[in-house]
Amino acid sequence: MSVKEKKVPPKLNKYMHARNPYRTPPSFKKLASVYPEFRPYCSYDVGGKVHLDFKDPKALRALTTCLLHQDFDLKVTIPDDRLVPMLPLRLNYLLWIEDLLMHAAHCETSDVIVGVDIGTGASCVYPLLAARKLGWNLVATETDNINFTAATTNVNNNDLQDNIIVKKVDDKTVLQGVLDDADIQKQMYLKKKEVNDNNDDDDDDDDDDDEVMSELNNTPSDTPCKHTDGDDNKSMKYMFDFTMCNPPFFSSEEETDSMKKSKKQRGEPISSPTGCIHEKVTTGGEVTFITQMVEESHKFKSKKRVVIIISGTTLIYKAELWSGVI
Repeated sequence: MSVKEKKVPPKLNKYMHARNPYRTPPSFKKLASVYPEFRPYCSYDVGGKVHLDFKDPKALRALTTCLLHQDFDLKVTIPDDRLVPMLPLRLNYLLWIEDLLMHAAHCETSDVIVGVDIGTGASCVYPLLAARKLGWNLVATETDNINFTAATTNVNNNDLQDNIIVKKVDDKTVLQGVLDDADIQKQMYLKKKEVNDNNDDDDDDDDDDDEVMSELNNTPSDTPCKHTDGDDNKSMKYMFDFTMCNPPFFSSEEETDSMKKSKKQRGEPISSPTGCIHEKVTTGGEVTFITQMVEESHKFKSKKRVVIIISGTTLIYKAELWSGVI
């Protein structure tokens, strides 16, 4: 009698970006020897190999915070009931964005990159990684008070206030109210201009800031930015180089219990789900959220280069919805 072979989900590193350091899995033994807070969640087999219980949210939190410190010198605190980001996947997302900016949007490595992370979470992981590893600047939005406070604390604890702005927004805000925020636009304009001025021998335009600031305060959201000098200043054409988002998947708490997403193809998850209900559920689910984000992108198509959204389910969006967004 033949025994039916059990299907095993494909290894995560098969889909890792070529520049993702986690293509080589981290050493749990090394982490346990360096970080006492990680040690209690480890078990050892007879051969001395260290194992971690990925079904334990506390173990996942310890793994993530220790890796952030070991690999990126980031000190991050995540409240007990909040989403714990999986670093290999988060880093993959940022590296894909980097590829899009360099190869599709034709950004230069010397350009000041400014992005927007919609719904940054308590860890503020995307902005922190983007600032520390890639040298980017991020505006991070958050609707939840606990997440906002934790994200702000994480930014401050890593002295990245010059690179990251954490903005508290209401539940209905996605892009409108962020991309057209005059204070944010001023800060990002000055950051881009500073680098352009350092690379430019001509100091004659130093008196133009007041005029540009007035323009930023009074220009409608769908009007192209005028503070550009053709190819020599092409990085100034767009105020924001990208917007990114990993939206809540579900439309209700009941749906989180009943929906089995692509179970046949993906197999059983190897790790325990984390996060509060606010981080998993949004009115109308991710379809409604993504639709709003795309529709609002039309209004700001002159102010940002690309829109990148992670979708948790296989969905078909009408082609006309995306027309003119990118």
